[in-house]
Amino acid sequence: MIHPLPYRLFVCGKGEVNGFASFGVTHLLSLEDPGTPKGTPMWFRGVHEQLHFHDLETAVETSTILGTPPCQEKVQAILDFGQRCLASSTASPPVTVLVHCYAGVSRSPAAAFALARQALGEGKEREALQYVLTVRPFGVPNSLIVRHADALLGAGGGMLRALAPLKDSIRRELEDATPSPLAKGI
Repeated sequence: MIHPLPYRLFVCGKGEVNGFASFGVTHLLSLEDPGTPKGTPMWFRGVHEQLHFHDLETAVETSTILGTPPCQEKVQAILDFGQRCLASSTASPPVTVLVHCYAGVSRSPAAAFALARQALGEGKEREALQYVLTVRPFGVPNSLIVRHADALLGAGGGMLRALAPLKDSIRRELEDATPSPLAKGI
């Protein structure tokens, strides 16, 4: 059973945002690449926060791509957004949060994981991740965002431990799908 949050939380990719026009979205969190102009949907009239960073997880990716990784300050901004959602959660109409990034696979599931853990509280890391994977089954939360959220929320590594089996499963699938050079006769 999915653990209820004090507000409705959805995750999607940028191209799916307009599909939520009839969902009563009151809070929109856009996670965009640096330089992307703010694009609030025509139908949306609520609180819209936009943060800019690339979907990077390691120092090697950051140096190779010369990108802007998710930093602790950006993740704090995500959690501040979550605090505003929590403060409004008894309002009418009910708070409905939509988090999106470009593809809806890594950055936005990670932000939603942070928001869900914040809303559920201490010791609820697995439940928070399960909630996110229920609303976005193919989500694979960005590890660096999760690492920062874990530290900021004082989870003591609990968010990273909850995420580890998913990351390990994906790593094994990739290893199994990648032929070894020896198999090719090289």
